[in-house]
Amino acid sequence: MRTAGLPPTWQRDSNTAVIEPDVSPPLALLPAARTLPRQEQGHAVQWEPHSHPVSQLLSVQRGIMKLVVERSIWVVPPHFAVWVPAGIVHTSRISADCEFQATFFSERESFLRPRDAYGVTVTPLLQELLSRLQAADLTQMQRRNIERVLFDNLTPTSHDLRVRMPRDQRILPIADVLSADPGDRRSLDEWAASLEVSSKTLARIFQNETGVSFHSWRQLVRVQSALEQLSHGQSVALVARSLGYAQTSTFIDAFRRVLAMTPGQYRAHALMS
Repeated sequence: MRTAGLPPTWQRDSNTAVIEPDVSPPLALLPAARTLPRQEQGHAVQWEPHSHPVSQLLSVQRGIMKLVVERSIWVVPPHFAVWVPAGIVHTSRISADCEFQATFFSERESFLRPRDAYGVTVTPLLQELLSRLQAADLTQMQRRNIERVLFDNLTPTSHDLRVRMPRDQRILPIADVLSADPGDRRSLDEWAASLEVSSKTLARIFQNETGVSFHSWRQLVRVQSALEQLSHGQSVALVARSLGYAQTSTFIDAFRRVLAMTPGQYRAHALMS
């Protein structure tokens, strides 16, 4: 049975362990920020949809995390993170080789309370601050001081790696197919003919539902798939073919427009993590 808001590729499969998350953080987390030790499961894991009473920053050091926050799907590669506000329902899936951290922030005490999820680039300074908050011997005042410096450096990434999923039934078939097979090359006109809806109507719905055009939405879905494949060592040419690009150079240009780096540069960076 399909879970509301999730693409078909998020349904359970035999290779992924599905677990019920612990949503009650220890009381020690509540007065000030704290980073939990890095986790690595050794196998692919998916957490059931849940929310936390505190806000959290999920950061990835190795591998890939896929995260669904309300209607948005994120692919979180190494050196990126996503801020998840308190009380927001989300679910996540990690690859078998994923190493990640969760840093919690008190909803009652924290002086910065972003209400929307957003992506963050984890700079070396930010990583040091997150690691420092893992220490058990810090006083609450020390934690508060580190938290202030952390928030000064917690700026949204310039590269939006989220894909907003539509709800309108007229374009859900398109979203489902492209989520499962980003390499599908059908144009909006071809989709319009098969769905018996005008292409202008489909274009308008995509813009209203996702905030971007059909072409841009499909490109983001493809970039997310590329991030996963490249992080697992696939060659740039093979990834380009799997995503429906006739020319590898076209894929490289599309990837660079979204992430301001080539897929080869990203692949080398990810495999060094």
